[in-house]
Amino acid sequence: MKERDYSMNIANAVCDFLNEDDWHFSFDQECGIFKFGLQLKGKLKKISYIVDIKDDEYLVYAISPLGADEEDAKMMVNMAEFICRANYGLKMGNFELDFDDGEVRFKVHVLCKGVTPTTEMIKRSIYCPATMFDHYGSGIVDIIFNDTSGKAAVENCEKHSESKIRSILAEMLSDDDTVTSEEGDMEAMVARLAAHFGITDTNETAQASEAEDNIDIHTDLFDKKGGTSA
Repeated sequence: MKERDYSMNIANAVCDFLNEDDWHFSFDQECGIFKFGLQLKGKLKKISYIVDIKDDEYLVYAISPLGADEEDAKMMVNMAEFICRANYGLKMGNFELDFDDGEVRFKVHVLCKGVTPTTEMIKRSIYCPATMFDHYGSGIVDIIFNDTSGKAAVENCEKHSESKIRSILAEMLSDDDTVTSEEGDMEAMVARLAAHFGITDTNETAQASEAEDNIDIHTDLFDKKGGTSA
């Protein structure tokens, strides 16, 4: 990929965060692109990251290691429905499906015109995709390997996440004899936590892992597939 201009202020801010937060990453100085990987606890196991620095913005892409079979029309339809249903109501970022090769990824765009992104801005933009793949990764796997419909896959993800948070809350409250009826209202607590994370249900935050190399992703607006290869 040819050398291009990008904001060193944004790149340095992202680099400082990744170092301070103990991520293991590589950085292409000619292109302004960070690459690293993340392990998950669920069915998906891991995702790969690209952080693409531009002049006054940056984009975070988290890419699933598994994609739909582009030659399987039913699977592509199921995955497309799953992506649409998962995206509905999200406050930050969105899933994307490449209809040419079946790739599934999550994208967060951060506009930095006239400002340098803060540590909190960068943290949210990088943690958000991990959280969303932790939340919905099992649905991607079920569509690919179990012929699950998009609707059923989303419903299963949300039931699983609600079950996890209920288990955590029950454990937290089990030894507290002073809990009031309002504080002990599981439904209200689940709803508050879901609202806090800005998604339809709650989930766990994933932890950083080892770097991934040789990742291709399309990032420029007007390429025939949405961009050029990094």
